[in-house]
Amino acid sequence: MTALVTDIVSATGQLEAAILDATTADPDILVCSKSMREKAKFLPQVLVEHYPELFWIESELRGVFEACSDAIDRKSVNPLVAKAAISIAEEYRQVIDEVRRNN
Repeated sequence: MTALVTDIVSATGQLEAAILDATTADPDILVCSKSMREKAKFLPQVLVEHYPELFWIESELRGVFEACSDAIDRKSVNPLVAKAAISIAEEYRQVIDEVRRNN
């Protein structure tokens, strides 16, 4: 179970990095002091402000960050939730990278 928590944290961290790379958000000021729960609200919003065409993934991005927060808080996560969050995080990281390259 610990491996799943580590995997979801890693996938979410990569997603967070992709969002920060794709936006003009300063990671030192805007994100480092925020909890994962705050990032769940903040990062998807920042992304959509920069790329309005990605509005359709905003709520799912929030869900990924919230799943990560729950996993960290509980030190465990349902295996199906973890696998889904990891898959969604990877898929949307690729979407964000593609949109960034095309702009």
